Amino acid sequence: MSETIRESDSEVSQNEYIPRVGGEIDLDISVDSESPFVVIPRGGAKEIGRSCYQVETRNGTYLVDIGLNQGDGGLFPDLRGLDEGQIDAVFLTHAHIDHVGSLPLLESYGFLSDQAPVITTRPTAALADTLLRDSLKLHRRATQKPGREQQYSETDLRKVIDRFRPCGYQAADLSDHVAHIEDTETLHFEFGNAAHLLGSAWLALTVDGSRVVFSGDIGGRSNHLPEIDEPPQADALFLESTYGDTHSHTSATDTRTDIYNEAIDAATDGKPVLIPCFGVGRSQELLYMFKNRVHTLPEEDRKQLNIVYDGMAQSATNTYNEHCRGEFADESIRNYIVNSGDQQPFLFDQASAARRMPMSREELLEGDGTPIIIAPSGMLSGGFSPTYLLEFCQRYDDARVILCGYQADGTPGRQLEDAIEDDLEKVGVTLPSNGLNGGIPDEGNGTRVKVPVSWISRYHGLSAHAARNTLLQFARQVSPSQVYLIHGEQEQQEKMAQHLVDNLGSVSEIQLTGMMHPVSVTSDLPEEEIVGDRPAKRILDERGSDIEVGDSAQFGSDAIHGTLSEFSDQIDALELALRTLSGQLAVERHDSGFSEEDIREIVRDEMDEIVREAVEENQSN
Repeated sequence: MSETIRESDSEVSQNEYIPRVGGEIDLDISVDSESPFVVIPRGGAKEIGRSCYQVETRNGTYLVDIGLNQGDGGLFPDLRGLDEGQIDAVFLTHAHIDHVGSLPLLESYGFLSDQAPVITTRPTAALADTLLRDSLKLHRRATQKPGREQQYSETDLRKVIDRFRPCGYQAADLSDHVAHIEDTETLHFEFGNAAHLLGSAWLALTVDGSRVVFSGDIGGRSNHLPEIDEPPQADALFLESTYGDTHSHTSATDTRTDIYNEAIDAATDGKPVLIPCFGVGRSQELLYMFKNRVHTLPEEDRKQLNIVYDGMAQSATNTYNEHCRGEFADESIRNYIVNSGDQQPFLFDQASAARRMPMSREELLEGDGTPIIIAPSGMLSGGFSPTYLLEFCQRYDDARVILCGYQADGTPGRQLEDAIEDDLEKVGVTLPSNGLNGGIPDEGNGTRVKVPVSWISRYHGLSAHAARNTLLQFARQVSPSQVYLIHGEQEQQEKMAQHLVDNLGSVSEIQLTGMMHPVSVTSDLPEEEIVGDRPAKRILDERGSDIEVGDSAQFGSDAIHGTLSEFSDQIDALELALRTLSGQLAVERHDSGFSEEDIREIVRDEMDEIVREAVEENQSN
């Protein structure tokens, strides 16, 4: 069951199932030598969900991700203005449904050219296959309701999956994958590990001497993925901002320990445990957590445990075991496989997949051992986790329900989460219909149950999204002059923009991207906005208008440019200082132990000091 799609009429409006496609729309697209890239956000602008970015070059049209929405607004990306056969290639950063879920629409509406590939990493291709097939099932169910039309078929899904061109974390020319553009397009792409999900990647695109980096979803908090690969420097960065206002997360290690202790204590005391969670990524992290710890328990406690993973977690766990021997898994897992000979590092004796037969879940709860159940969806909005919660309410006087992921507004998981804060004894929730039996029907939309709030625990700290300091570190490595914030709510983006203004020396322009507002990536800034190695900083909305976010944002291009243009002797002094620094930089590159990033930071600090001295001298005069 897809984690980011919701079923009931109260959560997804009827119109959201009809993609916005076709028709004329006025998009200001001008690609030339000075602006070799134009990027049009068709989703993922001031929202978390339906990430989709059209990239225009002089010789091609491409998409970076094409997902479904998990929040308010349209379910699908806005695809208006696209022509039949226009898309030359699609790049996928990772397999979560909010980045891949609308992929079959491209096939259904004929937007892909005959030879257009879908380029992504090998694990992403495998996981996306699983997620898209599951998403189709939900799409069929949802569109059986009056007034809703099915937008794509299983044939469309098979065709688009056949277009997948899996690769590793590598750099390559697009012409290696698309024969018909070999003589015209010089686009070069590179994938690097983003440490968000197995196979997740940031993407760098280079053409005509200009480069743009898409962060995808940045992680770095997993117990089984390698560290984030350092991205190349670029002219522009499209940076996710999911947690743009969060300085740092709660320790993931401590959170895993707390979840493990609560689950084991409950199960060994005879209380069943339900952990609703994402079937891809979070489920495997929890399985790996249990594997690394249950062997320390006394034998009698181990015999009592029955850890079950269900739903999409089953096929996803198989994919994780298949792709954890190379560059996509942490070195500790690769070493474990070599040293132990265990080819399934995410499984262990006490773990088993739920059986696929009638009444298997009821039988599971009546069987030997106390179950700890890991099942999607994480928000109890679909999948098999609602089935287990209903069974718990009907069968047990005491149990545990451990919430460990984001709970969107309007979902049963959010109702459970809110009930903790409201200090209720019981909370009534409507669980989506998914073969549920019993309970009280609620206007045909699901099954109504009452859950004791004493059963519910909520843990933060397992987010697969980086907090803003990790995002800042990533941005510093890219060292862009332009930053475009994506994949975040507006408040998060504004906080992230201010943080970048205060801490990112290379940036001159930060923009909160807007839906269907094209942005031009320039390879060089206008000469009048350059002060040494550090351009003036501006924060813009999607229309290019200045935003006043904080005091430091007032140190903008108008003030600096006015000062320098009025005092030509100070400009001469700056140019002399820059030439001197350039000479010193050439020496330091060869003779010192400094990295390129260290040297660039030294130059920026020096230029900041020169600018401050120039302004102070002007004020004193």
